[in-house]
Amino acid sequence: MKNMGIFMNIFKRAAALVLLVSATGCRGYLNVQPQGEVIPETDEEFAAIIHNRLRDIEGGGDEYVIGNMDAIKHLEGCADNLDANIRTSASLTFFAGEEIDSRQRAYEESWKIVRDCNIVIENMSGRDTDIARGALSAAYSMKGIIYYNLLREFCQPWSDTKAGELPGIPVVESFGINDKPLRGTIRQTYDYAKAQLDKALALNPTDPKYLFTEWIIKAYKAKLEFWCQNWDSVVSLCEDIIASSGVSLTTISEYAGMINAQYEAKGEVLVRSHINNSSELDWYFSYSKSYLASRPASARLIRLFGENPEKDVRYAASFNSKRMNVKTPECKVRLSEIVLMLAEAYYHKGDNDSALRWLNELRRNRIEDVSDLTMASLPAVRPDDRIVVDCQGKAVTPLLQAIFDERRKELYMEGDRWYELKRNGCPEWWVISNGLKYTTREYLYTSPISKSDVDLNPGLEQNPGYVY
Repeated sequence: MKNMGIFMNIFKRAAALVLLVSATGCRGYLNVQPQGEVIPETDEEFAAIIHNRLRDIEGGGDEYVIGNMDAIKHLEGCADNLDANIRTSASLTFFAGEEIDSRQRAYEESWKIVRDCNIVIENMSGRDTDIARGALSAAYSMKGIIYYNLLREFCQPWSDTKAGELPGIPVVESFGINDKPLRGTIRQTYDYAKAQLDKALALNPTDPKYLFTEWIIKAYKAKLEFWCQNWDSVVSLCEDIIASSGVSLTTISEYAGMINAQYEAKGEVLVRSHINNSSELDWYFSYSKSYLASRPASARLIRLFGENPEKDVRYAASFNSKRMNVKTPECKVRLSEIVLMLAEAYYHKGDNDSALRWLNELRRNRIEDVSDLTMASLPAVRPDDRIVVDCQGKAVTPLLQAIFDERRKELYMEGDRWYELKRNGCPEWWVISNGLKYTTREYLYTSPISKSDVDLNPGLEQNPGYVY
């Protein structure tokens, strides 16, 4: 979002944060007292740094932790849920190659959040007040989620055989002016992200003021394990969340109200952004919604709803009669995603019965009068589908295709499809615009790290396909 920075810097402690950035790497900065500025010292003052970031999330201004409508606009615009060959407006991105500059900015902005988390972690570790524990847990949570997000976007897809070789994300415990951390490997990035989430959980986070409570952190940990193909961990975490979080799948009758709720984490939603308008950006998001409604849903997506799409509650909650989007584009984590991850994890473990059981559980809460799928009744694999191999390079089977189909319908307009394509083979495809052909190449699924970072640190390896 080009103008969001103007609105994000209005909070009271912005000047203090700028001062902290300029002084990182020097412990003596706390002794400096500029006229008219307050350097954080107390629990409350350090917690204010975290609350500033939490306010961004709650007001819809955050693009980089949970995400917001701008994040969805980018992800859905670049993916294939919307037909890029039919457009009523040129305002929505239609090709990932258009977004190279904005993704470098996302890389830079993500590190600013890591910086704030590190300031809190460095100065509040060991403090035993409720405020310190709450702020510290939130800092570890956000840092772990940022590393997970960076791993998905700025690293190549996970590969068990190459996890110790493929470039990861620099591990940054503190910011020193002269530090030039290198990228390490994707396995090291996974280990580090997991460690941050585990440290957050160890603080027993229960205070909703700090947003990231136990089940939300476990949900993100499950997402991390899912991306990195640790199926046993996915099963353990997802089963725990389903059994003990107190959240259940939203029913057919309540689905539309849940999915299009304004300012509320309703029903099965574990966490979402934009629960108020404290960012004062709702006027901007009205444009984002209109951009996302400027292209019809792709025919391949629509056909997943079958001959009687009206029986699937997701259809009317997502599209109008012209196949244009009506679903509220908010970033969220829902129990349905947990169920879908669980079904796929069981599939990869070879437990087809459990995979089918959880897939059918979701379908019964989405489609009226639906019959349970069986191994015998699963539709054959469609030869023209975009995803033809799974995350391990194996051919898609009827059961996995059914899981993919439900995931695509369920998480439409929630920023998931782009990463599904990346996770499962990075398929290439093309669209036509103004008589020109634009091809989404394999390398475009992995965004370039910031050129300015590479310029400052020549040892930092750029991602394949990007030459400056």
